[in-house]
Amino acid sequence: MTGRRLRNVLATGLVVTVALGLAWASAIAKSKTPLDGRQVRKAECTLGDLVADAARARMKAEVALIQAGQLREQVIPAGDLTEEQLRSVLLDPDQKIVLVEIRGDKLEAALERGLSALPQPSIGFLQVSGVQVRFRSQSQPNHRIESIQEGEELRPAVTIGGKPLDTQRTYRAAMPANLANGALGYFRIFDGLKVKETGPEMAQVVCDYVQGSGVVNLVAGDRLRDLSPPPANAAAAPGAAAGAAPQHRGAPTAE
Repeated sequence: MTGRRLRNVLATGLVVTVALGLAWASAIAKSKTPLDGRQVRKAECTLGDLVADAARARMKAEVALIQAGQLREQVIPAGDLTEEQLRSVLLDPDQKIVLVEIRGDKLEAALERGLSALPQPSIGFLQVSGVQVRFRSQSQPNHRIESIQEGEELRPAVTIGGKPLDTQRTYRAAMPANLANGALGYFRIFDGLKVKETGPEMAQVVCDYVQGSGVVNLVAGDRLRDLSPPPANAAAAPGAAAGAAPQHRGAPTAE
């Protein structure tokens, strides 16, 4: 390659790099609330909600599960959102999102496993979309999900799309490929799980979803509800309202 041609190639590469950098730094949407990942390893959070919602929407799934180990314990402030910001909070932005079919009993077992390390943080904690879970973090591991009596009504422990989980039914679930392959000990539950469809990389899934939404407005606390009373000596969680119901412990509201 001649010197002149080499200079042209290098110049072209520089232009492309600069253009990509400018694109990543440009606002693609806005968020009305901070995308908070500081509690991602032990509680529902707005950053986890966003990534799980993006995966569920992209794969047209009923449920999405995202292990906390995929997300950084960081906060994106409210305001403009850029592709650079969104990529920066993903620990493995190139991880593919996949669609699987999973029976309800295995889905419930996975949710139990995600809660098993509490109150300690865990990279295996699951951020979710399309599902609501009621649990007691002070109960024995693998026996933490339970129903709750509200007046004369017994509220189911797990609901999907507003309906009680059917342990014998098969659900369409989106999740990172490595989780579907059994990462972080989930192989005991997901053994034999078959991938029905492989989607794009996680970063693309999240950025496309955010850009398509235009405005993001998430408040955490409705998906994973801890029914255990907070420890008597526990300090109030940041942003928690005084007198908040015990079942909201561990699910901070985005400020």
